[in-house]
Amino acid sequence: MIVGKLVDLYRYKGIAKNIDTAIDWMLSLGIEGMLALPKGKTVVDGTNVYANRDTYVARPLEECFFENHENYIDIQVVLKGKEVIGYTHITNPDLKVTTPYNPDKDVTKYNYDPKGAVFFTLEEGFALVYTEDAHLAKCKADDNITEKLVVKIKIEK
Repeated sequence: MIVGKLVDLYRYKGIAKNIDTAIDWMLSLGIEGMLALPKGKTVVDGTNVYANRDTYVARPLEECFFENHENYIDIQVVLKGKEVIGYTHITNPDLKVTTPYNPDKDVTKYNYDPKGAVFFTLEEGFALVYTEDAHLAKCKADDNITEKLVVKIKIEK
């Protein structure tokens, strides 16, 4: 997992073509353009890169869960507000599957409280989440509304 501010996102170009497509698109919009996207799905490059825009009040930690994906990388972007994000590697022995892999949604779900997990507050920044990164998102940092964009990037195999 890579965590940073949007002004530094350009540094992660060159990793893979689809990541470059996502970063170029995000940089072309800027934060105001991303905030102006309609709620729901926006297709950037077919099934290779798309984004989901959302607005919500984050949930209490005990209502959150870890998840990971097999076919897509996420760029989780908090555009306005803040939320708690969790991270642990999928090899963490305390990470227990609660919902087996669903290929239609490309997600495996896990318990919310594995030992050794790292939690941090993401405030107007991004987290680049790889397939081996079990991540927990949408968790309450405060009672304010969070404006978020999750960019889904197909892994190039």
